[in-house]
Amino acid sequence: MNRFGSFSRPLTWFAALLLAALVAGCGSDQTTGGNALSAATAPALGTEQSFAVLGGSTVTNTGSSVITGNVGASPGTVVGGFPPGFVTPPAVIHAADGVALQAQTDTTTTYNNLAGQVCDVPISADLAGSTLAPGVYCSASSMGLTGALTLDAGGDPDAVWVFQMGETLTTASDSSVVLINGADPCNVFWQVGSSATLGSKTLFVGNIFALTSITLITEAEVFGRVLARNGAVTLDDNVVTKPTCNVPPTSTRPTLSKSFSLGTINAGGVSTLTITLSNANNTPANLSGPLIDNLPPGLMVVPGSVKTTCIETKLASGWFIDVPGKVGLTAEGLIPANGSCTVTADVTAAAAGTYVNSLPAGALQTDHGNNTDPADATLIVN
Repeated sequence: MNRFGSFSRPLTWFAALLLAALVAGCGSDQTTGGNALSAATAPALGTEQSFAVLGGSTVTNTGSSVITGNVGASPGTVVGGFPPGFVTPPAVIHAADGVALQAQTDTTTTYNNLAGQVCDVPISADLAGSTLAPGVYCSASSMGLTGALTLDAGGDPDAVWVFQMGETLTTASDSSVVLINGADPCNVFWQVGSSATLGSKTLFVGNIFALTSITLITEAEVFGRVLARNGAVTLDDNVVTKPTCNVPPTSTRPTLSKSFSLGTINAGGVSTLTITLSNANNTPANLSGPLIDNLPPGLMVVPGSVKTTCIETKLASGWFIDVPGKVGLTAEGLIPANGSCTVTADVTAAAAGTYVNSLPAGALQTDHGNNTDPADATLIVN
């Protein structure tokens, strides 16, 4: 059981919730929007890019964590708790072998690159409420996330965010990050001067490079990497999904569309929402992250009504999402080659109004890239 219902395993992180930031020197919440700052550059990852989880001393797991990407430890020798934890093939476990050692060496190189980038905006307080443009955000001490942060690429798929902190990174329960307007999880980096702790049910995006340790509390989910140089990585019923970053240049990005049928209903009536996922490539488009449609406030899913024609690939019970206010797929799905598939749900609203339902650019993440255009539909309730 997790927060989305009685699934047999946790959902993968979804890149469609909110997180927040308060920036120093402004006297109030700052929104930098899509106006990119200058300094942030994506480091060239080495062999650590194949790892979703890498510890220095140990990696320990409790519960049914699901890891997409290699898991390893070096110079420590212990990677424990698999099973019941599951490493999705073809990824494997590397404990104190040459692969893990080289990955740690490359992690150090990347960590130093991130720490050395010139800061654009100092952060002096808990992250809570902003939309941040690409750039380097820094704190000499710690960063804490207690709410919702939006990272806005402004239509630039190469936009990069670097978060530097001299000490700890800590998130509260239910904290989250959303990427919009073409933002790519491959280009979000968190350089942590000591240790990182992600609170329960945190929905986190980006690559964490920590000097010491990383702890994921129960049901925290990461779409990115958790890489600790010297200390332990501790997992507890988590999902860590290494994003697909090297999309073939010949790939055609998938597209999204959506509609309501009926487009106008009376209060308490029912309309069917249809989300269509299309793939113009000659090979299937495998979801590399979950697709989550957060319905506007007041619009609710009729329980048990969610259906999909998309193909489930990992034999996971409950791989489509059917809960009040949310509908979508986890990362266990694919779109057929040269074809499309749908997610449908009956929805209802008790109050009259105009309900605009939107999925942003980048919400559909696949091994052929992400959607570049948003998908919108409007339901009128009399």
